[in-house]
Amino acid sequence: MRSLIFNPFSGAAGDMILGCTLDLGADRESVKELIEASAPVSVDIREVVKKGIKALDVRINVPEREHARTYPELVDLIKEARLPSRVEASALDIFLKMAEAEASVHGVDDLDKLHFHEVGQSDALADVIGSSAAIHSLGCDSVYCTPINVGSGTIECAHGTLPVPAPATLELLRKGKLYFRGGNEEKELLTPTGAAILSHFARPVETFPQGRVISIGYGAGDTELKGPNVLQGILSDLDSCLIPDMIEVLETNADDVSGEVLGNLFEELLAMGARDVAIDA
Repeated sequence: MRSLIFNPFSGAAGDMILGCTLDLGADRESVKELIEASAPVSVDIREVVKKGIKALDVRINVPEREHARTYPELVDLIKEARLPSRVEASALDIFLKMAEAEASVHGVDDLDKLHFHEVGQSDALADVIGSSAAIHSLGCDSVYCTPINVGSGTIECAHGTLPVPAPATLELLRKGKLYFRGGNEEKELLTPTGAAILSHFARPVETFPQGRVISIGYGAGDTELKGPNVLQGILSDLDSCLIPDMIEVLETNADDVSGEVLGNLFEELLAMGARDVAIDA
């Protein structure tokens, strides 16, 4: 089973996830073109060395001045970009996760009134779209994430001084059920964008699942740390019999529905990815 494993020993951000997946083999030119066609940015990709580890550094160049976008504005931008269906669905879900986390922290009931600040900028939009496109293009059967180093200390943002991890990031970790730990670096190592992308794509694992390595990639972070500020990604051929699976069962009662409709529903549910469908008369 071909799987992608993220190992965020030095945290994760949107550009690090993008750089990591491009380094693993996602087509750089097609992802770059997709990003630049979808957001008002330009993309530079280059190889760098971070404390002895060669990594891919992705720079998203944005306009000097941008207004804080609302959640509906971001949704409209994604839908207007005419992205591939899987990429659009992932981008919309990632921003929904961020919106719900921000709303929960700030006590906002109506997402339509929610204003994004840092995560509403064009670089975050580019990171989400690019990472979604790159991850899907790798063609993996599953995606996993080992415990994330979130850093420590405090950060300054539009809301003042906040602890690390920031409240919205912590909410994303909670909803995504991702494992995390503090680190010795007094910096924010996990950003809300990074947390949202990982919570959308990845299932948490405490240690590396058993398998054989196919390839290894590294995405570079911006900040210089005591150790290498990179996100490690591994494409692995896993022993599927050793990977625990989670299956959810959905049941419902339906009255006054014709056999033709139920037959069509049966096929539609299987096409959407259901493992099995049973209809009792």
